[in-house]
Amino acid sequence: MSHLSDALAAMRGLPPAHVPFIGRMNLWYNYHNAAGTLPERYQGKTPWDVQRGLNIGILGFGVWMNSFFKKVYRDVEIRHTQTANEETVEYDTPHGTLRSRHVVTDLLRGTVDTGRDTEVLFKDEKDYRALQYLIEHTEIVENYAEYGRFVADLGQDGVALPYTSWAPMHDIMWHYMGVERFYYELHDHPQQVERLHEAFLKQHLEMVRLAAHCPATAIEVGGNYTEVLTPPPFFERYIAPFYRQVAEVFAASGKLLVVHGDGDMRRLLRSLMDCGVQVVEALTPKPVTSIDIPATRALWGDRVTMWGGIPFSILTPEFSDDEFRTYVRDLYRAVAPGDRFILGFGDNVPPEALFDRVEWLAEYHAEHGAYPLKP
Repeated sequence: MSHLSDALAAMRGLPPAHVPFIGRMNLWYNYHNAAGTLPERYQGKTPWDVQRGLNIGILGFGVWMNSFFKKVYRDVEIRHTQTANEETVEYDTPHGTLRSRHVVTDLLRGTVDTGRDTEVLFKDEKDYRALQYLIEHTEIVENYAEYGRFVADLGQDGVALPYTSWAPMHDIMWHYMGVERFYYELHDHPQQVERLHEAFLKQHLEMVRLAAHCPATAIEVGGNYTEVLTPPPFFERYIAPFYRQVAEVFAASGKLLVVHGDGDMRRLLRSLMDCGVQVVEALTPKPVTSIDIPATRALWGDRVTMWGGIPFSILTPEFSDDEFRTYVRDLYRAVAPGDRFILGFGDNVPPEALFDRVEWLAEYHAEHGAYPLKP
């Protein structure tokens, strides 16, 4: 069987031939490629070449790849201003102009996938009508042919994981208002926030409906939750109902509902299970977060597939080789016999990771990862 077939089996709760190992290494690769410090045998190679050389399945993460959909703006004038370090986008609507700024510093340019939003579209109460107009005049259209070529290029060497967007209310919080402003607005102008949420929900569900017929099988919908910023009461009110709608749409088309789970969200794990999520990808446990692998395994049982398990810090000099190898062996014991488990690097391999640990992990998994795992 292949990386793809083993991963899809694990996501569906079926026994794989070999416990899948699918990870992201682009952060490590981008840094060392830009610095000229890639291992000699990988000089001039692509990140996919590196993972194929290590026999680690590729995570075709849909946020940074061509998507299965595009946004088309109607009756909105858009202006882009691009410099080496900064992108400014202005949207002219009948109700005013919205502007955002995104910055990547000289130090990080060429080494990271994203920079930092230094200005978000929503500034204060006067922007509600303009933002509402912008969302209501944004059409979501399919881009299946272009995305299908990406899926075909990846083939059986990994999982194409297209991304719809963050959950609607979480999207408003994070990308359009900023966390602090969002909570002030939710308290001071709840009806306007709720009305904005209705428009975002309609847009996001259109992405979901297109995802249900896109060339990929597993679809990532939202994530990046933390207990502090999206506590359980907030999650149950605004996030869980959205996932229940997504789960219903995907069930009809046989798609798998995946959530990006790299945050400190121990108290959200039950809610994720109860609202229909089938896979939590980038699951990052202790010592980076408060998530405990054995406890999570006991909670989710055969209902949710755990994808991750390697906290990025364990790959760095912060821990000794003995601590790293002990952690890996303990992890295999905790998830044995390996049902509903995909080994991964939490969210990503960091630039400071020791490459010989990545190599050791790949070799260890090749030798000990046959299903069922034997602790």
